[in-house]
Amino acid sequence: MRKEQITNLRPTIPKAELTEGISEIEKFQNTALRQIIKFQHEVILLVFSSYARKIHKDWGSLSNEKKEAFIESVMSKNQQLKNQYIGIILGLLSEEEIEFYQNNSSEINRRITQIIKQRVQTNLGSI
Repeated sequence: MRKEQITNLRPTIPKAELTEGISEIEKFQNTALRQIIKFQHEVILLVFSSYARKIHKDWGSLSNEKKEAFIESVMSKNQQLKNQYIGIILGLLSEEEIEFYQNNSSEINRRITQIIKQRVQTNLGSI
């Protein structure tokens, strides 16, 4: 029952390719991670906005180049923020997906962080 409820929440992403020959991790990324990240879009931006404004009181007046550099730095160095994002995503995985995650956590965490970093950078105007 939980699996159906969770998967029903996820938006479909027509561009998420499931071609033959892709790795299991790519398939997982396209069938679970990208959908959950899209569903959690507002939460992801809210978390980053709150963090950025706490660190940079003048966040709104920074240039886009400085904002992008800050995002790049934070998403590569701040383990606490990365773990928060990973938790936001993992909470919406099914039991089977959690099992797959446990066996591939390093690579999946890297992919989650990368996708979220790109999402935050492309939505600077909303932060």
